[in-house]
Amino acid sequence: MLVRPTEPPLEATSSPTPPAGAPTAPPGARALRVQTGRYGRYTLLQMSGRLTADTAVTAEAQILTTIVLAPSPHLALDLSELDVVDLHGAHLLTKTQFAVRAARGTLHLIAPANAPARDALSRYLLHCVVQRREDLPLLAPLTAPSDLGSLSPLDALEGSTL
Repeated sequence: MLVRPTEPPLEATSSPTPPAGAPTAPPGARALRVQTGRYGRYTLLQMSGRLTADTAVTAEAQILTTIVLAPSPHLALDLSELDVVDLHGAHLLTKTQFAVRAARGTLHLIAPANAPARDALSRYLLHCVVQRREDLPLLAPLTAPSDLGSLSPLDALEGSTL
């Protein structure tokens, strides 16, 4: 089932039996909440709560659906409101990078220096990290891959500085 990125936020539910060795959520801990919106040329997914073994599958479905249905291949994940990111969540972020690249897009992760998600990021994702949402327009490519299709090859060459 595919959903449009502008649908209401998705609330992840916990699986009845988490994988062996997975951290258990303390009583009263927030489940993962994902809100989808737009920020300039970016499709923005704002995540809050816990990105752990019991919520990663639902988060992955939301992220992949957004990549497929988004009007732009540029994706930003706002991780600043995540309380916990475990190994499964960190793995999902790496998989997200590969999926966005396959769609010929760009991925940026919003994670302030003091955010719990920042410590979970692999060194391969650090080049994608910005401190604040306001930093995103500074990183946008001058010409998006989706914009190249609207130019003829001659028009593209005229604009180049060879």
